[in-house]
Formats: sequence, structure tokens, C-alpha cells
Amino acid sequence: MDDPLAALSLLERRYDGPIPPEIRLSARFGSSAEGLRVRAAAEARFFTTLARGQIDAIRTSRKANQSDRAPCGTLRLYLAERRRFRRIARQ
Repeated sequence: MDDPLAALSLLERRYDGPIPPEIRLSARFGSSAEGLRVRAAAEARFFTTLARGQIDAIRTSRKANQSDRAPCGTLRLYLAERRRFRRIARQ
């Protein structure tokens, strides 16, 4: 079925309750692998935005002569998650 809305409508009639996420992705994108790729790319963009904000916060704190190490740890986490989701999106 090529029409995502028709596929979702069929699923809603079949399930009495929430539709499992894998099946919902499959109906929306044609395959669960494509849905996973799209979601991973979106997550990578999200963590990129968080990392950029964290870099700005680190630069601002350094200009104010504050030497807090916590933002650097958070930045490492954001960059690691970004790499992980980019790897998933490439596969």
C-alpha cells in the first residue's frame, strides 16, 4: 500500500489500543528500516543543536572567567549521542 494515511487507517481498525511503534513506522514510511533511518537522522540533528547550544554556553562561561567542568561533560554526552544516531542513520 503506497498511501501512508490509508495504511494507518487500516492499522487503527485492526488494533484495539495503541499501535506498536515498529508497525506504525512501517506504515508511515513503507518499511521499519526507512522509518528508523528517518528517526535516527532527526535525533542526530537534535543532538547537533544541543551540542551547539552547549558550546555557546561554555564560551560564555569562559568569557566570564567561570571554570565549571559540568558543561564539558554534557557536551561530550551530546556529541557521543550525535555520533551514535548518525551511525544508525548511515546503516
